[in-house]
Amino acid sequence: MYSLKMRLGMKENFSNLNRTHLDTLKEEGVVVLPDFISEQTINRIKKETSPWLETVGFNNRISSLIIGSNQWIEHLGMCSLAALKLALDDQFIDFLEDYFQTSVALGSFSLQRKIFPEKGLKLHSDRGEGLAVFVYLTNPTENTGTTEFVGKSHAIEIEESYVLKNKIDDAEYIDIEKSPFKSKSFTKTVGGKGTLVIFHRGIWHQVSKFKAPGREILMMQYFKKDSPTKDHLVKNSFLQHLSERQREVYLSHSSSFSLPSLVELGSEPDAMGVYKIPDWKMLMYFLKYKLISKV
Repeated sequence: MYSLKMRLGMKENFSNLNRTHLDTLKEEGVVVLPDFISEQTINRIKKETSPWLETVGFNNRISSLIIGSNQWIEHLGMCSLAALKLALDDQFIDFLEDYFQTSVALGSFSLQRKIFPEKGLKLHSDRGEGLAVFVYLTNPTENTGTTEFVGKSHAIEIEESYVLKNKIDDAEYIDIEKSPFKSKSFTKTVGGKGTLVIFHRGIWHQVSKFKAPGREILMMQYFKKDSPTKDHLVKNSFLQHLSERQREVYLSHSSSFSLPSLVELGSEPDAMGVYKIPDWKMLMYFLKYKLISKV
Protein backbone atom coordinates (compact mmCIF):
# COMPACT_ATOMS: atom_id res chain seq x y z
CA MET A 1 0.00 0.00 0.00
CA TYR A 2 1.31 3.41 -0.91
CA SER A 3 2.64 5.41 2.05
CA LEU A 4 1.65 9.05 2.37
CA LYS A 5 4.94 9.66 4.16
CA MET A 6 7.21 8.78 1.27
CA ARG A 7 10.79 10.01 1.59
CA LEU A 8 12.18 11.24 -1.74
CA GLY A 9 15.63 12.53 -0.83
CA MET A 10 17.12 15.85 0.18
CA LYS A 11 17.17 17.60 -3.19
CA GLU A 12 13.86 18.80 -4.54
CA ASN A 13 13.04 17.43 -7.94
CA PHE A 14 9.40 17.85 -8.80
CA SER A 15 9.79 15.28 -11.55
CA ASN A 16 9.62 12.75 -8.70
CA LEU A 17 5.94 13.60 -8.33
CA ASN A 18 4.30 10.80 -10.27
CA ARG A 19 0.97 9.15 -11.04
CA THR A 20 0.93 7.45 -7.63
CA HIS A 21 1.18 10.81 -5.87
CA LEU A 22 -1.51 12.22 -8.13
CA ASP A 23 -3.91 9.34 -7.50
CA THR A 24 -3.26 9.47 -3.76
CA LEU A 25 -3.90 13.20 -3.65
CA LYS A 26 -7.22 12.75 -5.45
CA GLU A 27 -8.31 9.82 -3.27
CA GLU A 28 -6.92 10.74 0.16
CA GLY A 29 -7.01 14.52 -0.29
CA VAL A 30 -3.45 14.93 1.05
CA VAL A 31 0.14 13.89 0.32
CA VAL A 32 2.94 14.43 2.86
CA LEU A 33 6.49 14.32 1.44
CA PRO A 34 9.12 14.57 4.21
CA ASP A 35 12.34 16.48 3.49
CA PHE A 36 11.36 17.06 -0.15
CA ILE A 37 12.84 20.55 -0.58
CA SER A 38 16.63 20.78 -0.29
CA GLU A 39 18.31 22.35 2.71
CA GLN A 40 20.11 24.73 0.35
CA THR A 41 16.82 26.09 -0.98
CA ILE A 42 15.30 26.36 2.51
CA ASN A 43 18.33 28.27 3.79
CA ARG A 44 18.20 30.65 0.83
CA ILE A 45 14.52 31.38 1.41
CA LYS A 46 15.10 31.99 5.11
CA LYS A 47 17.98 34.34 4.32
CA GLU A 48 15.85 36.34 1.89
CA THR A 49 12.79 36.55 4.16
CA SER A 50 14.51 37.19 7.51
CA PRO A 51 14.92 40.98 6.96
CA TRP A 52 11.15 41.24 6.40
CA LEU A 53 10.42 39.21 9.53
CA GLU A 54 12.66 41.59 11.48
CA THR A 55 10.52 44.54 10.33
CA VAL A 56 6.93 44.62 11.58
CA GLY A 57 4.40 47.22 10.52
CA PHE A 58 0.75 47.76 9.66
CA ASN A 59 1.32 47.88 5.90
CA ASN A 60 2.73 44.60 4.64
CA ARG A 61 3.77 45.97 1.27
CA ILE A 62 7.15 46.84 2.81
CA SER A 63 7.25 44.67 5.92
CA SER A 64 5.59 41.81 7.79
CA LEU A 65 2.54 42.17 10.02
CA ILE A 66 1.07 40.59 13.14
CA ILE A 67 -2.40 39.04 13.34
CA GLY A 68 -3.11 37.24 16.62
CA SER A 69 -0.36 34.68 17.22
CA ASN A 70 0.85 34.75 13.60
CA GLN A 71 3.38 36.89 11.77
CA TRP A 72 2.78 37.13 8.02
CA ILE A 73 4.63 38.10 4.88
CA GLU A 74 1.73 38.27 2.43
CA HIS A 75 3.58 39.16 -0.75
CA LEU A 76 6.66 36.93 -0.93
CA GLY A 77 7.30 38.10 -4.47
CA MET A 78 8.61 41.31 -2.93
CA CYS A 79 11.38 39.68 -0.93
CA SER A 80 12.29 36.10 -1.96
CA LEU A 81 13.22 35.05 -5.49
CA ALA A 82 14.05 31.55 -4.21
CA ALA A 83 10.54 31.11 -2.81
CA LEU A 84 9.02 32.48 -6.01
CA LYS A 85 10.96 30.07 -8.23
CA LEU A 86 9.98 27.19 -5.95
CA ALA A 87 6.27 28.05 -6.14
CA LEU A 88 6.49 28.35 -9.94
CA ASP A 89 8.72 25.35 -10.64
CA ASP A 90 7.86 24.12 -14.15
CA GLN A 91 7.70 20.45 -13.15
CA PHE A 92 5.44 21.31 -10.22
CA ILE A 93 3.17 23.26 -12.57
CA ASP A 94 3.05 20.15 -14.78
CA PHE A 95 1.90 18.11 -11.77
CA LEU A 96 -0.76 20.68 -10.85
CA GLU A 97 -2.07 20.84 -14.40
CA ASP A 98 -2.34 17.04 -14.42
CA TYR A 99 -4.42 17.31 -11.25
CA PHE A 100 -6.72 20.10 -12.45
CA GLN A 101 -6.73 18.95 -16.09
CA THR A 102 -6.34 22.57 -17.17
CA SER A 103 -4.07 25.61 -16.78
CA VAL A 104 -3.51 26.82 -13.21
CA ALA A 105 -3.06 30.07 -11.32
CA LEU A 106 -1.14 30.80 -8.12
CA GLY A 107 -3.96 32.03 -5.89
CA SER A 108 -1.92 33.12 -2.87
CA PHE A 109 1.74 33.08 -1.87
CA SER A 110 2.71 33.92 1.72
CA LEU A 111 4.87 33.03 4.74
CA GLN A 112 3.48 32.39 8.23
CA ARG A 113 5.53 32.35 11.42
CA LYS A 114 4.04 31.38 14.79
CA ILE A 115 5.09 33.92 17.41
CA PHE A 116 3.23 32.50 20.44
CA PRO A 117 2.25 29.04 21.72
CA GLU A 118 -1.33 28.04 20.88
CA LYS A 119 -4.07 25.80 22.21
CA GLY A 120 -4.39 24.45 18.68
CA LEU A 121 -6.85 24.96 15.85
CA LYS A 122 -10.08 22.96 15.85
CA LEU A 123 -10.94 20.60 13.04
CA HIS A 124 -11.92 22.71 10.04
CA SER A 125 -12.31 22.75 6.28
CA ASP A 126 -11.22 25.68 4.11
CA ARG A 127 -13.91 26.92 1.82
CA GLY A 128 -13.61 26.73 -1.95
CA GLU A 129 -11.96 24.46 -4.48
CA GLY A 130 -8.28 24.21 -5.23
CA LEU A 131 -5.13 22.90 -3.61
CA ALA A 132 -3.14 24.25 -0.66
CA VAL A 133 0.60 23.65 -0.38
CA PHE A 134 2.79 23.94 2.73
CA VAL A 135 6.59 23.99 2.67
CA TYR A 136 8.08 23.78 6.16
CA LEU A 137 11.04 26.12 6.71
CA THR A 138 11.42 24.69 10.23
CA ASN A 139 11.09 21.15 11.55
CA PRO A 140 7.45 20.09 11.97
CA THR A 141 7.24 18.85 15.56
CA GLU A 142 4.51 18.48 18.18
CA ASN A 143 6.36 21.09 20.24
CA THR A 144 5.91 23.76 17.55
CA GLY A 145 2.63 22.55 16.06
CA THR A 146 1.80 20.19 13.20
CA THR A 147 -1.19 19.90 10.89
CA GLU A 148 -3.21 16.67 10.96
CA PHE A 149 -5.61 15.58 8.20
CA VAL A 150 -8.63 13.27 8.04
CA GLY A 151 -7.95 11.26 4.90
CA LYS A 152 -10.70 11.23 2.22
CA SER A 153 -12.77 13.75 4.19
CA HIS A 154 -12.69 16.24 1.30
CA ALA A 155 -15.24 14.01 -0.44
CA ILE A 156 -17.62 13.71 2.55
CA GLU A 157 -20.65 15.95 3.01
CA ILE A 158 -21.08 17.16 6.58
CA GLU A 159 -24.48 17.72 8.17
CA GLU A 160 -25.05 21.32 9.16
CA SER A 161 -25.73 20.27 12.76
CA TYR A 162 -22.10 19.23 13.19
CA VAL A 163 -20.66 22.57 12.10
CA LEU A 164 -19.63 25.06 14.79
CA LYS A 165 -20.09 28.81 14.52
CA ASN A 166 -17.34 30.13 12.28
CA LYS A 167 -14.47 31.97 13.92
CA ILE A 168 -13.59 33.48 10.54
CA ASP A 169 -15.47 33.62 7.28
CA ASP A 170 -13.16 31.52 5.09
CA ALA A 171 -13.42 28.18 6.93
CA GLU A 172 -15.93 25.86 8.60
CA TYR A 173 -15.23 24.35 12.02
CA ILE A 174 -16.58 21.11 13.46
CA ASP A 175 -16.84 19.44 16.86
CA ILE A 176 -14.93 16.22 16.25
CA GLU A 177 -16.64 14.45 19.17
CA LYS A 178 -19.99 14.89 17.43
CA SER A 179 -18.78 14.27 13.89
CA PRO A 180 -18.34 11.25 11.61
CA PHE A 181 -14.56 11.66 12.06
CA LYS A 182 -14.45 10.81 15.78
CA SER A 183 -13.02 7.31 15.29
CA LYS A 184 -10.93 8.01 12.19
CA SER A 185 -7.14 8.18 12.28
CA PHE A 186 -5.23 11.28 11.19
CA THR A 187 -2.51 11.67 8.59
CA LYS A 188 0.15 13.69 10.41
CA THR A 189 2.81 16.00 9.06
CA VAL A 190 6.19 14.35 9.66
CA GLY A 191 9.73 15.05 8.51
CA GLY A 192 12.26 17.85 8.80
CA LYS A 193 12.90 21.20 7.17
CA GLY A 194 11.73 21.14 3.59
CA THR A 195 8.76 18.85 4.18
CA LEU A 196 6.15 19.39 1.45
CA VAL A 197 2.42 18.95 2.09
CA ILE A 198 -0.13 19.14 -0.74
CA PHE A 199 -3.82 18.97 0.18
CA HIS A 200 -7.30 19.63 -1.13
CA ARG A 201 -8.70 22.81 0.42
CA GLY A 202 -11.86 20.97 1.38
CA ILE A 203 -10.14 18.29 3.50
CA TRP A 204 -10.85 18.45 7.23
CA HIS A 205 -7.70 19.21 9.23
CA GLN A 206 -6.56 20.53 12.59
CA VAL A 207 -3.46 21.85 14.36
CA SER A 208 -2.54 20.22 17.65
CA LYS A 209 -1.75 22.21 20.80
CA PHE A 210 1.88 23.33 20.90
CA LYS A 211 4.14 24.95 23.48
CA ALA A 212 6.89 26.67 21.47
CA PRO A 213 6.70 29.51 18.93
CA GLY A 214 8.88 29.77 15.84
CA ARG A 215 7.26 27.49 13.23
CA GLU A 216 7.69 28.93 9.73
CA ILE A 217 5.75 27.71 6.68
CA LEU A 218 5.49 28.83 3.07
CA MET A 219 1.80 28.72 2.17
CA MET A 220 0.55 28.61 -1.42
CA GLN A 221 -2.85 28.07 -2.98
CA TYR A 222 -3.41 26.95 -6.56
CA PHE A 223 -6.63 27.12 -8.56
CA LYS A 224 -7.89 26.63 -12.07
CA LYS A 225 -6.93 29.60 -14.19
CA ASP A 226 -10.51 30.91 -14.39
CA SER A 227 -10.69 31.20 -10.57
CA PRO A 228 -10.12 34.40 -8.54
CA THR A 229 -6.59 34.95 -7.24
CA LYS A 230 -4.92 37.63 -5.17
CA ASP A 231 -3.32 40.69 -6.75
CA HIS A 232 0.29 39.72 -6.12
CA LEU A 233 2.97 42.31 -5.50
CA VAL A 234 6.37 41.45 -7.00
CA LYS A 235 9.73 43.07 -7.65
CA ASN A 236 10.22 43.86 -11.32
CA SER A 237 13.77 42.53 -11.09
CA PHE A 238 12.38 39.09 -10.12
CA LEU A 239 10.18 38.88 -13.20
CA GLN A 240 13.14 38.64 -15.55
CA HIS A 241 14.02 35.32 -13.91
CA LEU A 242 10.62 33.83 -14.78
CA SER A 243 9.55 32.24 -18.04
CA GLU A 244 6.45 33.43 -19.88
CA ARG A 245 4.58 30.38 -18.59
CA GLN A 246 5.60 31.09 -14.99
CA ARG A 247 4.49 34.72 -15.29
CA GLU A 248 1.15 33.53 -16.63
CA VAL A 249 0.62 31.25 -13.62
CA TYR A 250 1.68 34.00 -11.22
CA LEU A 251 0.15 37.16 -12.63
CA SER A 252 -2.59 36.19 -15.09
CA HIS A 253 -6.02 34.73 -14.50
CA SER A 254 -9.21 34.96 -16.48
CA SER A 255 -11.57 35.68 -13.57
CA SER A 256 -13.09 39.14 -13.30
CA PHE A 257 -12.68 39.01 -9.49
CA SER A 258 -9.67 38.95 -7.15
CA LEU A 259 -9.32 37.31 -3.75
CA PRO A 260 -9.06 39.61 -0.70
CA SER A 261 -5.43 40.59 -0.16
CA LEU A 262 -3.52 41.87 2.84
CA VAL A 263 -2.50 45.23 1.46
CA GLU A 264 -3.02 47.73 4.26
CA LEU A 265 -4.47 46.79 7.63
CA GLY A 266 -6.04 48.77 10.42
CA SER A 267 -6.78 52.03 8.62
CA GLU A 268 -9.12 50.38 6.12
CA PRO A 269 -11.54 47.95 7.84
CA ASP A 270 -12.50 46.06 4.69
CA ALA A 271 -9.00 45.78 3.21
CA MET A 272 -8.78 42.08 4.02
CA GLY A 273 -12.33 41.24 3.12
CA VAL A 274 -12.39 38.49 5.77
CA TYR A 275 -10.85 39.58 9.06
CA LYS A 276 -11.83 43.28 9.10
CA ILE A 277 -9.35 44.09 11.88
CA PRO A 278 -9.77 47.53 13.50
CA ASP A 279 -6.89 49.87 14.40
CA TRP A 280 -6.97 49.19 18.14
CA LYS A 281 -6.69 45.42 17.66
CA MET A 282 -3.78 45.74 15.23
CA LEU A 283 -2.01 47.92 17.80
CA MET A 284 -2.73 45.35 20.52
CA TYR A 285 -1.27 42.55 18.38
CA PHE A 286 1.82 44.65 17.68
CA LEU A 287 2.44 45.57 21.33
CA LYS A 288 1.89 42.00 22.51
CA TYR A 289 4.44 40.78 19.97
CA LYS A 290 7.01 43.41 20.96
CA LEU A 291 6.60 42.93 24.72
CA ILE A 292 6.01 39.19 25.08
CA SER A 293 7.00 37.15 22.03
CA LYS A 294 10.19 35.08 22.30
CA VAL A 295 10.79 34.42 18.60
